[in-house]
Amino acid sequence: MKKAQHWLASRSGLLTLLTLAALLGMLGITWQLYTPPPPPPPLLIAGGRLIQPLVAELAQRFSQQTGEEVQVEAGGSMAGMAAVKRGAIDIAMVGQPVPGLFSDPQTRQHLLARNSLAFIVHHQSPVRNLSQAQIRQALTGQVRNWKTLGGPDAPIEVLTWRKPALIALFVEWMVLGGQSVTHQAKQVDDASDMLASVAGNPLALGYVSLQDLPSRAAVRPLSIDGAPFSRATILSGHYPYIQDMYLVGYGACKPQETAFMRFIRTPEAQAIIARHNLAPVYPHATESEPHHGQ
Repeated sequence: MKKAQHWLASRSGLLTLLTLAALLGMLGITWQLYTPPPPPPPLLIAGGRLIQPLVAELAQRFSQQTGEEVQVEAGGSMAGMAAVKRGAIDIAMVGQPVPGLFSDPQTRQHLLARNSLAFIVHHQSPVRNLSQAQIRQALTGQVRNWKTLGGPDAPIEVLTWRKPALIALFVEWMVLGGQSVTHQAKQVDDASDMLASVAGNPLALGYVSLQDLPSRAAVRPLSIDGAPFSRATILSGHYPYIQDMYLVGYGACKPQETAFMRFIRTPEAQAIIARHNLAPVYPHATESEPHHGQ
């Protein structure tokens, strides 16, 4: 009888332990089921330093709206393309020509913005056209007198934007080939200051972006190598100082990339692009349509 009671007690205790273990297992499974997943890794963007300030501002606003973490670093367009192809980053910023950009079928080229630059003089200046070489010589101080360029016998008073303005970086890298504007140049802070300074000085040589040049202004945009500054010559490619800027993905596309590319087409993002003195390319678009390599 005692053995039977002992056996029953042992069995009851075992059942209790098994039941408790099962409950704990269920609780563990339930805890695992309801544990929120870890956050996705940040969206990594790197590349051309010409457009890094713009992309950083876009990324900050995107993060504020979506909660997605985005990290933006400079390093050069070529380095950015190499990094995105080996999977080290998610998106490359390309602000200068990169060989083979459109030939790889695994690339996704999202046109971000377009940069176009007008060199301007006083509306009464006799100078109408300069070559690219003459522009470089004047901006770097190699040529200092307007007479050498077909103008009056007077000094060239160069005006430039205060860095790190994107337009100033564009001039140094794309117009001057990495050289600096002469240290004697007067610095301005914005387009209105540049336009007013050139309009009030017959000896000035300055520059503004396409969207900053009013249709009726007291300044004159110079023709470059015989190509006038106009939307027609910019679209046709005849005007030399134009640059398309891309965000480039490669291989598998992350959902964060899709969301970010959709964001850059929103009116808010296009307004940010315009504030950086670049030409917005999607003023009415709502969704991203990347260009795929051919």
